Amino acid sequence: MSNYHPLKVALRRLRAGKSQPGSCSVIKTLLARIRAAVTLEEVLVEGFPGIKALEDEQALEYWTGKASKRSRGNLQEDDLEVGATVLIKAVAPDTTGDMPWDTPRTQLIGHSARILAIQLPFVLLEMADTRAFQGGPISLDTRLVALMKASEEFFQAQRGTKVEVPTNPPAQLAPNPGPSMNSQGMNDASQSGLPF
Repeated sequence: MSNYHPLKVALRRLRAGKSQPGSCSVIKTLLARIRAAVTLEEVLVEGFPGIKALEDEQALEYWTGKASKRSRGNLQEDDLEVGATVLIKAVAPDTTGDMPWDTPRTQLIGHSARILAIQLPFVLLEMADTRAFQGGPISLDTRLVALMKASEEFFQAQRGTKVEVPTNPPAQLAPNPGPSMNSQGMNDASQSGLPF
């Protein structure tokens, strides 16, 4: 990372006490990306050094979204396939609004989608819940979201389509032998005047 990278400059000012995390948009964005990348379990087990003690290169991994790929169950860019169903596990909130939970991007968490196209770093998704997402497919930056595999059943259930799962296999019917033939090769049912 060059000395003039905005992230490095912001971290240098923060460490020197010349700025506060809440007053710097670069640091606010970095914090949001760290929140999206790190699970509570990882913080408790592995520990997190804190924003001031974070090395520049590690901060850059969070900034670019590479660190979020380490979380358990997250799909990496080379795991993505057109036609696959995915679940949006985490999203880096947009820090330009007043409150991160007010932004539309954070409302995607927990929703499943089918991948329509991939043009890295972007992925085009057909959302399962068409009632909530009526505008058609949405394009997301894979650096700002954590995706995991979703089952087809989960996708269809979220879509509102009932998935029929048979509990008991249907009984096998005996094959129909067809009409019986007499010794002359004629269908017995076609002869008239028979008493039976």
